Amino acid sequence: MFTLGTAAKHVGKSKPTISKAIKDGKLSATKVNGVFQIEPSELLRVFPISPSQADSAPHSDLRPSPSLALANQHNTHLTTALADMKERLEDMKTERDSAMQDARDDRARLVSLLEDQRPKSLWSRLFK
Repeated sequence: MFTLGTAAKHVGKSKPTISKAIKDGKLSATKVNGVFQIEPSELLRVFPISPSQADSAPHSDLRPSPSLALANQHNTHLTTALADMKERLEDMKTERDSAMQDARDDRARLVSLLEDQRPKSLWSRLFK
């Protein structure tokens, strides 16, 4: 997390420029104990570093914060869980369709047996 001053140094802007971007809503920041805290990724979204500034800026401060890494890991986990749930849902739909078709077939067989109640002839009773 950057303060207003360190954020200004990293992108080569003045503190009032960064402060104005926060007030205008272009840059999101949180205020902790009266001091603005700015995420490096949010700062780079609004004020991208030009190639000339990239050579002079310390890269170690611009790496993703642990909370961002945790959020990415959580997002990956949720994406995997969603894919698993979709696969299980498709399996359940297939199983349900199969069970419904079996029930239809059983019902059709039962109805055909119940409807065939003709009296049997003597010939069929003797030889069956």
